[in-house]
Amino acid sequence: MAKKQSDYLVGGMQPLTMIDFPGRLATVIFAQGCNLRCRFCYNRTLLPDRASEMLSWTSIIDFLKDRQGFIEGVVFSGGEPCRQEGFIRALEQVKELGLETALHTNGFYPGPVITALKLRLLNYVAIDFKTSFERYEELTGSSIAEDDFIAMLREIARAGIGHEVRVTVHPDIVDESEIMKIADIVADCGIEKFVLQRFQHGEALDKNLRAISSLGLKQINLIKLRQRFPDFEIRGDQTQGEIVSKLKFG
Repeated sequence: MAKKQSDYLVGGMQPLTMIDFPGRLATVIFAQGCNLRCRFCYNRTLLPDRASEMLSWTSIIDFLKDRQGFIEGVVFSGGEPCRQEGFIRALEQVKELGLETALHTNGFYPGPVITALKLRLLNYVAIDFKTSFERYEELTGSSIAEDDFIAMLREIARAGIGHEVRVTVHPDIVDESEIMKIADIVADCGIEKFVLQRFQHGEALDKNLRAISSLGLKQINLIKLRQRFPDFEIRGDQTQGEIVSKLKFG
């Protein structure tokens, strides 16, 4: 019996990216709906479960079919891609087109992530680690199941696929000591790529978050992070990124 079509809800699409799926020309699918209300979120139109204008999953599949042989992969972003029941079937349908898949997720739904890994439906996973576990509810509006989150990180590390854990840096969201604690957790799980990205002011959900020009991390901590991870990257802060790129060990 043929598998049924997914009823995945899509709030938007970016036809082509060379950034969101490392090493691949890809299309980004933005899942509609998110369980969090992060203070620094700038995708506010994707937060509700439904929106006035959405793309049908059939139209997404038709678009991807037309670009077979050109694009190499599809990124599931959001919103939160894993909270919809149609997530696994949507991945399967993309795979059936011969395309690789990447996932950007907040990590609140470890079950679907682990299922997708076991079914070999994912080629790349990016996890947003928001802040220290103790401050999750303050920042996002929801507390997180620490043990399940950590178990998911370990499964990702064991899966043998490309991955990253990233932290959006703003002193009112996550301070330097919290960043180092997060790094310890992530490294202990076996994650190889750790990314710090500067908060982008723009259309942040919390208008009280001030703009920042730099991550502001001490060089000694940048050195520790560079030593701790096989792949450590700075995004959105050229000065601190240059410091990291010059650090070589071994």
